[in-house]
Amino acid sequence: MIKGIITAIVMLSLLFTVGCKQIQELRGTSSATTPEVVRTAKLGTDWQMSQMKFDVEAGGELSILLELTTGDKVDGYFYLEQGKDFAFDVTGNSLIYETKQQSTEDSDSTISDRFSFTATQEQGISYALNFHNTADEDDTQKKITVFLEIIYPATGSIFVPLKSD
Repeated sequence: MIKGIITAIVMLSLLFTVGCKQIQELRGTSSATTPEVVRTAKLGTDWQMSQMKFDVEAGGELSILLELTTGDKVDGYFYLEQGKDFAFDVTGNSLIYETKQQSTEDSDSTISDRFSFTATQEQGISYALNFHNTADEDDTQKKITVFLEIIYPATGSIFVPLKSD
């Protein structure tokens, strides 16, 4: 009886330790701000939309997590309000989509991209929209500011990182 209780306690503590580490990895680096939710709206009975804005410091990253079911479709776009050194990808169990680096020689051009994907059984139920600031960490002037809009099923869930101090 006592062995069973001790085994259960050890297993639970191991589960929480491993789970917390994975959540920390998905949350991104500490040089990203918590996204400001600009607007959310129900689109009919089947869809919802979220708009958010956030900063990612040089060398940092931010992941927006979506929980979906097989067959759910997601559509979205983003544009950089400030900065130009970035990378973006969508992952499930593997890479689904990756933004191609855009030429930024024209200082008046806006860096943006549109993405769309359908959740599949092979990719799982958790999807991450990953924004990476590829500028050197030493360059504090190279912050990027991103505006993001996501349209996804009303049955889906979206998770944004919490600010940690």
